[in-house]
Amino acid sequence: MNTAFLVLLAFYLVKILLFYTGARRATRSAHSQTKPTVSVIVAARNEEHNIADCLESLAALRYEEGCMEILVVDDQSTDRTGEIIATYAARVPHLRRIETVGSVHGLRGKANAITQAIEQSTGEIILTTDADCRVPPQWVQDVVAQYDSETGCVCGMTLIENESVFTGIQAVDWAYLLTIASAGVGWGYALSAVGNNMSFRRAAYDDVGGYEGVGFSVTEDFILFKAIAYETDWKVRYPVSPTTLVWSKPCADVRELYRQKKRWGKGGVDIHPIGFGIMSIGFLMNAAILLLPFFGLSPWVWLTGIAGKCAGDAVLLSFPFARLRQFRLYRYFPVFQLYYLLYVTVLPFIVLFGGKVIWKDRKL
Repeated sequence: MNTAFLVLLAFYLVKILLFYTGARRATRSAHSQTKPTVSVIVAARNEEHNIADCLESLAALRYEEGCMEILVVDDQSTDRTGEIIATYAARVPHLRRIETVGSVHGLRGKANAITQAIEQSTGEIILTTDADCRVPPQWVQDVVAQYDSETGCVCGMTLIENESVFTGIQAVDWAYLLTIASAGVGWGYALSAVGNNMSFRRAAYDDVGGYEGVGFSVTEDFILFKAIAYETDWKVRYPVSPTTLVWSKPCADVRELYRQKKRWGKGGVDIHPIGFGIMSIGFLMNAAILLLPFFGLSPWVWLTGIAGKCAGDAVLLSFPFARLRQFRLYRYFPVFQLYYLLYVTVLPFIVLFGGKVIWKDRKL
C-alpha cells in the first residue's frame, strides 16, 4: 500500500508539471492589429443586486468607435433587473436591452438567452460574460488581439472577489481550475471553459451550428468551446493574462457553492478522455490522503504525500498568481487544501446521485 501511494503521488506531481508547462505554452503572446466588429453579450436573470456593477464596467469598455455593441439579455427576470438594464441602455448609446421571448430551437436556460442575443447581434467576434462579473476597460481590445486568421475561440481567466476566508477559497479554486483549463489548450486539449470570460468568431459558432447544433448541456459554454476545438479547423486560445482578467461575485453560501459545483461536475461528464484521466488521478490522490490512514498507510508516507501534494499545488498556483499579480491569495492556500481535499473526493458521488441541476431557480 505504501508503495502504491508513493507511485500515485509521483503521477500526481507529473500531472502538476504538465499543467504548469501547458499553461505557459497557452500564454504565448499574440498581437493581432485588426479591429473586427464585436458584440458583447450578457445574459441576466434576477440579478438586481449585481447587474449595476457589471453594466458600469461594460459602459467603460474601450474599443474602436462604431465597432462595438453591447447586448444585455433580461431573461424573464422577476425583480428590478430589467429596469436597471433599461436605465443604462438609455444613457449608453451602444448598449441595448433584449428580453427573451419563449424558447428558440428548443433551447433552455442560459443557452436560450444567449442564442436570442446572438441572433440579434452583428459582431464578427462575440464576447460573453455574466451579470455578476466586472470586466476591465481594455477587455475587448485585448481579447480581440488574440485572434489571428486561424483562431475561432479565445477564453480568459476569471477570479472571485474575495474579502473573507470563504470567498478567498473560491478565488484560489477558480485560479487552480482555470489554470488547468489553460494548460489543456497549451497541450492541444479543450478540457474546460467558463462563459463569463469567453469569446468566439461568429463563423466558428455557425460552423458548429450554434448552441442548437452542439446540443443541451448544463454547462453550455464548455460544450460550445469543445465543439469549436474538436469539430472544426479553428484554433482555440486560453492565455493567463492580467489584461483580460474578469472578476466575478462569489457564491454567497455553502448551498449556492454546492449547486455550482454540481452543475460543473454534471457538465464535465462530457470531458475529453484525457481530461477524465487527469480528473481520476486528482480524485485518487485526494481520496487516498483522506481515507488510507484508516487502512494501514504508514504515517510517514502519509505525511510525505500531503507535503508533496501541497508543494505541487502551490507551484502550479505560482504561475497564475504571478501572471495576475495575486500572490496575496496564498494566504487562503492552507484552508483551500482542506476544502479541495473534501470536495474532489465527494464530487463524483454528488454528480452521480445529486439529482437535477438548479440554475437561477430553474431545474435543468
